[in-house]
Amino acid sequence: MSTLSASARWTFRLHRWALIVWAALVVVGIGLLLWLAGPLTDEAARAWRLYDTCRTASCDADDSAFMRYLHVSNLLSQILLGLPFLVAGWAGASLTGRDMESGTASLAWTQAATPARWLASRLAAAGAPVAVGAACLVALHRYAWSVADGRVGVADRWWQLQAFYGNGPVIVTLCLAALATGVLTGLVVRRVLPALGISLVLTALLFTAAHWLMPHLWTPVTEISRFQDGYRGLYTGVELSHGLVTRTGAHLPTPECHAHTMDVCRRIYEQHGGTGFYVTFHPASHYWPLQLTTTALLLLVTALLTAASFVVLRRRTG
Repeated sequence: MSTLSASARWTFRLHRWALIVWAALVVVGIGLLLWLAGPLTDEAARAWRLYDTCRTASCDADDSAFMRYLHVSNLLSQILLGLPFLVAGWAGASLTGRDMESGTASLAWTQAATPARWLASRLAAAGAPVAVGAACLVALHRYAWSVADGRVGVADRWWQLQAFYGNGPVIVTLCLAALATGVLTGLVVRRVLPALGISLVLTALLFTAAHWLMPHLWTPVTEISRFQDGYRGLYTGVELSHGLVTRTGAHLPTPECHAHTMDVCRRIYEQHGGTGFYVTFHPASHYWPLQLTTTALLLLVTALLTAASFVVLRRRTG
């Protein structure tokens, strides 16, 4: 048996409870998502059809079914978005931080495993289940969302935060980047509680940066319309900006107008040189380009963080 495989087995034994908890979380999540995609969505769809009918007819509709769908869907989506923080906190506090603080790592390095093999075994033993588990949950979340899309009126639209991230590979690569962030933080800080807090903060910053950069990684679409046609493309995709188009073709923010008729507002807009509206946004056809370009960027960040971990470890061990 190679030194790396022996070290990986030891890592699994040392962190088996964390891996068991992760596996249990994934299994429970799979079960809940299958329930959401099946009976819960069917029940909510029937209730929504009745509710939609009763908005134009004189009848009473029970909204408890699709509100229950909404609560369960939101809870599962929020748990999915919280996975990178769970992974980062565990990686920083337990996977490397605890061993560095207690001296267990130094003891392991005097035995069969070299520092590089020790770190590689931890990354491999943690990275595989994290990637597989997160990918399974994302795939089922997308399936559950697609089953309800167009059938349940309270379901998230594709561009809304929970559906956008919960339905694509970005959340999986965020988990891997969070793992690398936690590992590096534990090696640098070498104390459990500070490593835990710093890993969570860095993961939040990484998530925020990815969210901010994503709309700019692919060329958006700009739709222009006349005043009487209103905004075209507004609230139908990932919006970057909207406002007035002037006679010179410039794009300006829409002036405030609290009038009750569009005619009054249009005169105000025309006084500012406006000739129509514009909306710059990403339509549904841009979903996968946005997801894949951001995924590639996060994989690059993960690789850099992993390389930095090996550099830090080599410098600390000589």
